[in-house]
Amino acid sequence: MNNQLDATQRREYLSKQLNNLIRDLPPKYQERYQQHGFRNQLISSLLDGTVFSIVQGLQEIQSLAEKNLSNERNRLVKITKEQENDLIRKHREDEQRCADRPQHLNLLQAANKRELEAFLKRTNEEQQRFDMKVILELDQKVLEQQTTLEKAGVPFMYATNKPNDVRLQMFTLEFIQKLSQSLPPSFNL
Repeated sequence: MNNQLDATQRREYLSKQLNNLIRDLPPKYQERYQQHGFRNQLISSLLDGTVFSIVQGLQEIQSLAEKNLSNERNRLVKITKEQENDLIRKHREDEQRCADRPQHLNLLQAANKRELEAFLKRTNEEQQRFDMKVILELDQKVLEQQTTLEKAGVPFMYATNKPNDVRLQMFTLEFIQKLSQSLPPSFNL
């Protein structure tokens, strides 16, 4: 007896599982899956298993990129905090050396305050620039993912930044991931 599902059985299995997933969506998104045969196109794109592998690979690449960017940001924050602590320590030492000259202490404290404020402003701007770099890199990853999945024939996947379309793409990716995890061994991809 053959333990593998044939193409018709795989299609039926995916259709049933996908219908269950779509049922949990807000109505406006449910409608989109019913329009123009997109649900059937999605099932067809999944039958040979290639899309499952592509999505898993893209997910691994994104996770690695996010981890690297997070580590880089954490390193930047740590260095900035160390520099701030060093500056504060230097200011305290300077003020202690000036304690016997009160006429100079007020001037030194004012200069130290300006120096610290300038440092904080500069480092805040650096962190904002870094955060913008992260956003641009993640946007680029999304564009690459959209393009890759469009080329693989996954419906709803194309380069866009329209919120509703991106949300629909996110639902589609979530479906693919859930379907991949729920496939029985007899699916034999």
